[in-house]
Amino acid sequence: MKEIIDIHSPDAFNKIISAIHKAPVIVQLPRVFVLLAAPTAKGADQLDQLKSRQPNKNYGTAIGDLEQFVQLSRPESLPIEFKNADDFSRLTGCFLRVYFSSPTFDSQVIRGGTHQGVILGGIHRQLFKAIEKSFQSMNTSGIWGEKSYYAPLCTSCNISGHPEGSITSLDRAIEFAEGRKVDLLVTSPGANGEMGSYPILGIYKGGIQIHREGPNLTNYKELIPVHLRSW
Repeated sequence: MKEIIDIHSPDAFNKIISAIHKAPVIVQLPRVFVLLAAPTAKGADQLDQLKSRQPNKNYGTAIGDLEQFVQLSRPESLPIEFKNADDFSRLTGCFLRVYFSSPTFDSQVIRGGTHQGVILGGIHRQLFKAIEKSFQSMNTSGIWGEKSYYAPLCTSCNISGHPEGSITSLDRAIEFAEGRKVDLLVTSPGANGEMGSYPILGIYKGGIQIHREGPNLTNYKELIPVHLRSW
C-alpha cells in the first residue's frame, strides 16, 4: 500500500479522484470499510479481482446526486410515497434497491432490472458527489444498459464470502490493502453504535422489502409508511 490519508486532509478529494480513475480505493465509512471503483465494466472487473468475487453477484453504488439516482429509476415501479429525492433521503444510512431497467436485464451492477445505491450524509456524500462529477465526461453505458450512471461502485472491503464478514477495523483494512495491493486507503471518524454493512431496502410499488439487515434497521422501519411494510 502506498498511502493512507484522512478524508478531511488537504487535497484528499483530488487524491481519491485521481486514484479511483486508475484502480479501486478503500474508504472508511462511518460503520464499515468499503471499496470504491469506477462506474464502468473495467471498475467492476477490478473489484472482481480484488474480492475474488463469487459468481452471480452485483455491485451497488455510493450515491452522490440523489436526484440523478431517482431519475434513473423506473417511476412506474415506485410507490407514490417515493417519487423524489426528498422522499428517499429519509432513509439516509441504507442501501436502497430500485428498478433501473427491465426485469430481464442483468449486468455487473443490475440484477433482474434492479440496482442498489447507499445514501450517506456529510463529508462522505460530498466525496461521492465529487467522484460522480469526475466521471460525467465518460461513456459508462453497457453495464447500465442504454443509460449512463456515474456514481462510484461500492462494495464491502473483504474477500467475497469471507467468514469474518465485513471489515470494520483499521487493522483489518490495512491487512486487506497490503495483501491485495490497494494503493490508497482513506480513513475517517467512525460512528457510535452497531458496526457492519448497511441495511438493504427494496423500494417497490408493492411495498418495501428488507433484503439485508444492518445497523439502525429498526429506526428505518419506523420511517416507512405502515401500508408499505412487508414485515
